[in-house]
Amino acid sequence: MNDNWINIEGELISLIDTPKLLRELNLMQIFLRRYFESKYIKNINPTREDQINYQKSFMKRERILDADDLNSWLIKNNKTEEEMNTLLFKSLCLEIFKRDQFNSKVERIFLDRKTVLDRVSYYLIRVKSKAKASELYFRLQEEESTFSELASSYSEGVENLLNGLIGPVEFGNVNLKIAERLRNSSPGQLWQPFELEGWWVILRAERFMQATLNEAMRNRLINEMYESWIKDKILKTMNELDKSSEKEKSNNDQSGN
Repeated sequence: MNDNWINIEGELISLIDTPKLLRELNLMQIFLRRYFESKYIKNINPTREDQINYQKSFMKRERILDADDLNSWLIKNNKTEEEMNTLLFKSLCLEIFKRDQFNSKVERIFLDRKTVLDRVSYYLIRVKSKAKASELYFRLQEEESTFSELASSYSEGVENLLNGLIGPVEFGNVNLKIAERLRNSSPGQLWQPFELEGWWVILRAERFMQATLNEAMRNRLINEMYESWIKDKILKTMNELDKSSEKEKSNNDQSGN
């Protein structure tokens, strides 16, 4: 049989058409991701100690305390113990690869993004009526009621379920106009009502928390850099495969004429 074809249950699939088929089946990205993962970890050899520690961490995370727990996990995930160990080994190798590639860039990325990684908690009331917002603001200013009381009773957004308290949340996830005011606030500062996306908003800063480059943050930034890197590689490869497939088809069509 011609090496340019794949035989699946008697149906011949052209290798030229394989990229297109993987796209149609929505499998191209996952195929390329797994291919690149295998390619870049094949020369990584974790120490025995690293493997043991990684497996212990996995067991703790999955709450596997004994043989019965392990058997239940294997059944639930449709895996043999050997398959589980293989997955853990590959996963560890990938984590080592990520660290090797991106750990040296973490400090710079953290400093560049620190302003959006810092967290804040704040109180929020949203109402549709400017007059109602002014009334509530006056009651807060005169300390006739607490922010929580007014938010739970009068706020027309989902924050009323939380008594108006939002966060702690990273500044990067806060509406830009709200974030701008909060950055220029001190804890407890109350802002006059302002219009925002069809609402009248009353805002009070509560607490500010500086982001720190701890181990959890380091892992997060490494994973984010890796995801950006691998997605760029996948997109570039998909485009190259499409061009190659079109060129090959064009050549075959010309040869057949």
